[in-house]
Amino acid sequence: MRIGILGAQGVGKTTLAEALAKELGYPLIQEVARKVARDMNMASPRALKKHPAMGKIFQISCLNEQIAKERQYGETFVSDRTTIDNAAYWLKWHAHKATSIVNMEYYRKAKKNAGKYDLLVYVPIEISLVSDGFRSDDVAYQKEIDFLVQLFLHRWGKQFITVSGSLEERAKRVVAEVRGGVK
Repeated sequence: MRIGILGAQGVGKTTLAEALAKELGYPLIQEVARKVARDMNMASPRALKKHPAMGKIFQISCLNEQIAKERQYGETFVSDRTTIDNAAYWLKWHAHKATSIVNMEYYRKAKKNAGKYDLLVYVPIEISLVSDGFRSDDVAYQKEIDFLVQLFLHRWGKQFITVSGSLEERAKRVVAEVRGGVK
């Protein structure tokens, strides 16, 4: 089963993805943005605000790396982020500066890959945003990204479940869905 965890930054996706991978015995695809940033010698994507051309390269690289990792793991994995998240960040940071052709190609590629998930798990904003030196700690930005993720999720008509509560409650909900049990 191909499980994608999606939502804004700082909502607990990584913690949930790690717990699910352990519980289900599935390989974990860690958030690729951190790897791409390291590969580009960046401490944080915030540095890209002053370098839009590099920001475009970063976002395209994140999408390509996400798809490559998912292909690498094949039919069974838990992914901390999805190509739906990639589309949300592209819309936020690059859609207004790119041509319609470039935008639509990015969205087409992200949507095509999003159709391959067997289970999408949306994690809403419920916990306080904590700075980790990489992600933004701006609550308004977090809410905007959450809105954009939901926009793509609903627009693309993808089936998904929403998890809430404690880590244990969230994990239990997903495991029940995977195993076909009572939700």
